[in-house]
Amino acid sequence: MHRIWSVCSCLGLALFAGPGLFAADLVEVYQLAYQSDPEFQRVQAARQATLEVLPQARAQLLPSLGFSANTSQHAQDIETAQLAGTSGEVDFNNYGYSLDLTQPVFHRDRFIQLNQADSQIKQADADVAAALQDLIVRTAERYYNVLAAIDNLEFVRAEKRSLQRQLDQARQRFDVGLIAITDVKEAQAGYDGAVAREIGAENLLDNTREQLREITGEYFTELAPLTPDLPLLAPEPPNIDEWTQTALDQNLQVIASRYAVDTAREEIGRQSAGHFPTLDLVANQSYFSQGGRFSSETTNASVGLEFNMPIFQGGEVNSLTRQARAQYQEALDQLEQDRRSAQRATRESYLGVIANISGVKALQLTVESQETALQATNAGFEVGTRTAVDVVVSERQLLEARRDLARARYNYILEALRLKRAAGTLSPEDVAHFNRYSH
Repeated sequence: MHRIWSVCSCLGLALFAGPGLFAADLVEVYQLAYQSDPEFQRVQAARQATLEVLPQARAQLLPSLGFSANTSQHAQDIETAQLAGTSGEVDFNNYGYSLDLTQPVFHRDRFIQLNQADSQIKQADADVAAALQDLIVRTAERYYNVLAAIDNLEFVRAEKRSLQRQLDQARQRFDVGLIAITDVKEAQAGYDGAVAREIGAENLLDNTREQLREITGEYFTELAPLTPDLPLLAPEPPNIDEWTQTALDQNLQVIASRYAVDTAREEIGRQSAGHFPTLDLVANQSYFSQGGRFSSETTNASVGLEFNMPIFQGGEVNSLTRQARAQYQEALDQLEQDRRSAQRATRESYLGVIANISGVKALQLTVESQETALQATNAGFEVGTRTAVDVVVSERQLLEARRDLARARYNYILEALRLKRAAGTLSPEDVAHFNRYSH
């Protein structure tokens, strides 16, 4: 966990150009997200607050020292007195102070609370580490969603250009009487549909950029795309059961839930400790000065033990103990849910990596086939065996295959990151690894 934070800090020291000047890469976007994402900052602040439970619990076992002082002015009128000369009116002042020391000797609930503080801090540490891994995945998802939206917009615009060319040719052929007006209307409808799709693609791109700004606080107009040489590596070890076992052992959400179970178990003992007696060492030193006709000064010092045995609290302790047992069961159920969720996420991501590797390879072949098909269609169009519509369709299929190939490569990276997150092994080093294939 500390290794993750140290790597993160090292990445945070790197300097990079501001967004909008150059194409920002994945590491630069992640650095901004690490510094600015409100969700991650919230978890860090929550951990900082949780750290205070330890000194608070320790303070309950340390001595407490209190000092109090008082003074009061009195007006006294004695009308009848047994001693001569003691009657009449007199004004005087009383004052004093008290110094009290209490050292807890036996408070079962406070010792349990100290143990709880340890598990609460460990849970907070696991929560921060889990939030860091989640930040990495969220940043990558939004980064590649922007790139996918850019690819989609380029595809739609290229399609629009092809349909524009088809429409122009249809109008020319209609002007010379080679085709009917219905063919022109059909070409116009296709072009109008492309215009509508372009508007939707532009809106999608704007939305994905806003989603990226949500976690980084910056608006990126240019992002570094992937290079063609991204290696497609199968998960290592190549065994889904080993990955699943690693997730059950190391998934950070599961670890946090385990510490939550420990805290809830201790809470049962802390609440039932209300039935136990308490013992304190108490010491006191006081001074009191009384004025008036019968003035006196008293100094007192005492040391002793104070024992308290609860007999009946109206059933409150029993109720709090039952509540703690129910909360412990709730924590156990949450742990089981997190274990199953980690197992599912691991297996899904493992299979997703494998499927995307196959998908990328298949789409690479599809792109090659579509490039060959487009060349053949263009050649046929030049000799008159193919129409302009055939060329447009072939171009569209090639562009669509290229778009799908890019999306499959993004999905491969995301599934690889999700797999490591589910297994609890994801770190900023993985961001740096995939960033090497951006330009």
